[in-house]
Amino acid sequence: MDEPRDNAVLILSRSVRALAVLAAMILVSPVLAQQPVAAPPAPASPASQAVVQPSPDQARGMDAELRMALFDVTMDHPLSALDRLEWLRSSPLAGSGAAVPGMRAQEDLLFLLAESYYRLGMRDAFRKTATSLDSAAPDGRYAGVIAAQRRLDAYSRGDYSRVRTLASAKSTGDRALISLVAGLAAVQVRDYNAAHNAFLQASLAGGQFALYAQYMDALATAAGDSTKGVVALNALQALSEASRGAFSEQVRLSAAQTALGIGQYAAAASLADGVPATSGAGAQALLTKAWALYRGGNASGAATAFRDFARLYPQLPERDQARLMAGQIMLEGGKSDSAEQYFQGVADSIGGELAALQTRATTAMTDASRALVGARIAGTVFIANAGAGKVISLADDAGAEKARIAAAFAGTPDSSQMTSAPQILNENGIVQRVDSVTGGGFPVRVVFSPRVDSPTPGAYADRTQAVLATDIRLALASYRLQEEIDAQKTKIAALENLQLLIVQGDSGLAENARQIGSTQDSLEKMKGVLEGTRDKVRTALRAQITATRQIAAENIRLLDSTKASLGANAKGPELDALTLEQQTASIYSGIADMIERGLEQALDRNPAFVLRDSLVVRLARAHALHDTTAAVLSTDSSVVATELAVQRGKESNAVIAMRTEVATAGTQRAAAEGALVTLVDEELRARATGLIAQLSHDREAADYASASAAFFKAMDATATAPGGASTAGAGAGTPSGGTSTPPER
Repeated sequence: MDEPRDNAVLILSRSVRALAVLAAMILVSPVLAQQPVAAPPAPASPASQAVVQPSPDQARGMDAELRMALFDVTMDHPLSALDRLEWLRSSPLAGSGAAVPGMRAQEDLLFLLAESYYRLGMRDAFRKTATSLDSAAPDGRYAGVIAAQRRLDAYSRGDYSRVRTLASAKSTGDRALISLVAGLAAVQVRDYNAAHNAFLQASLAGGQFALYAQYMDALATAAGDSTKGVVALNALQALSEASRGAFSEQVRLSAAQTALGIGQYAAAASLADGVPATSGAGAQALLTKAWALYRGGNASGAATAFRDFARLYPQLPERDQARLMAGQIMLEGGKSDSAEQYFQGVADSIGGELAALQTRATTAMTDASRALVGARIAGTVFIANAGAGKVISLADDAGAEKARIAAAFAGTPDSSQMTSAPQILNENGIVQRVDSVTGGGFPVRVVFSPRVDSPTPGAYADRTQAVLATDIRLALASYRLQEEIDAQKTKIAALENLQLLIVQGDSGLAENARQIGSTQDSLEKMKGVLEGTRDKVRTALRAQITATRQIAAENIRLLDSTKASLGANAKGPELDALTLEQQTASIYSGIADMIERGLEQALDRNPAFVLRDSLVVRLARAHALHDTTAAVLSTDSSVVATELAVQRGKESNAVIAMRTEVATAGTQRAAAEGALVTLVDEELRARATGLIAQLSHDREAADYASASAAFFKAMDATATAPGGASTAGAGAGTPSGGTSTPPER
């Protein structure tokens, strides 16, 4: 009977424990599920962290900008280089002269700026910048290069004394070119000893200027001492045989003229005959040949040469002289009848040309000056200075070649030679160029007529360079204007893109709102399901709690009954077991009470209900974020639309400012062009006046020669009459007494 009771007690105990474990799992599991994972370590305090905040590095930035400017120079982007360099010069760092070891600074900036001005023909700006460079670094690394360029600049302006002053300055680069220029300046002031020394240095330096130095040295020898004509002739002959091309042809012409001057007529004719008619020296060679044949006694050959010259080169000032000499030879040959008609034809031709020139001299010169300056070929009016072929033309960047600038900037020795060979000016192509600009109605012969009182080239060089400078200023202002226009276009494009992004953002926001609404609807539906489930779980748990209490109470009752029935017999382990079971049942009953008290809280901590609450909070945040984003997008859309309307409606202040600069540069260029037109017009008028005087003289000579021919014709008729004495050719001489003078060397 005792054993069944014990079994009942043990079975009951297991049932209560199982229920207690189930209830504990229901209550504790949600709590465990909500426990946070191990928290990350707390961040270090700000004081313990090394905060990196980059600061502007002006020195490194300037170094990079200068290297970019050098790249622009060497890649033939002059406007980009000049724009960058002038912007850098206006920066505070450039003015302060601050430098960091290893970084490029003010000296390098001024050097590159001076080289840009020099290469672009802005010589006044070059000189001012070079002066600033002298002040910043009087003995700097660029002093020699700048000194050589100053010498070339001074020579181009006719400042020969300045060239000689700079002769002792430290110079790097092409020593042959530098010495050649020094020698040419010495020739201009008739210091032939200094010229010989300079030409010798240029010749010893080698390179492509060595031959030109030898050529100019031979000419200086002939010009400086009339007794050394043979020496000069031998030097010129040797040089012409040692060279080829246009240079050799020009040297051969000079040799022929030198031979003519010292009376070696056969050699002069032979040398001149070796110059091709198509050469730039062909015209002067043919005239020299004619004079050599005439002086050497070959009248027939001379007459043919004179006539050929007059026919082939009607634009040259010696044309009428050659025509008169052809008639003179005819008269000297006893052909007085033909000579009379010939001279009369020459006189009529000169008279017609003279009348046309006198009629048009007032207006044609001004119109031609404007056209020549407008086409930037006004230098052709000075071509008579190169008629004898003794003027060397250098490239605009002579002394400032890209390789030389890069070498000087890098601090490496510069052994490079000039990249382009010099040229000797001649008349080839001038007629076509002038006709193409003036329309063909301008008397091109005026261009080739020499001016007796020719001014120094300084004024022309200064005004020409002023025009070039304003050309560059206008081009630079236009370049900067285009940059500002492009910047405004870029800003408009960026605003349009931003506007598109806002529209796309609005579309995305609308889709987001739809998703939030859909999620809200789903959540509302889910909330009903969850509440029903919660009620079911609550009901089921309460039923279990009630059942547990009932079982615990029944268990206690049975234990009390068992303990009472045993009475005094209950002792030892059996009594202890009954007492323990009673305590256990009481504990289960307490657990049921505790579970009941924490039931609602436990249900709130259940993952499903926690997730529901989290979704509610997140949806509320999403609604708030959506509303904030919509407001921001609306504000941004309004701001962008307003700014876009402003940018589309008018030009930016920067564009307006640059348009003002372009207009100012255009005005300055017009003023510079006007000054140059005035100078060229004055030059053309002076040459036209000289040409008119020469034509008048030549017409008088032709009239005199025609009268002389008529006289000799009458004398010939008298001589052939019965009883008369022959006087054919008697009294033949030079018409007007002055046309038989050969051209000067």
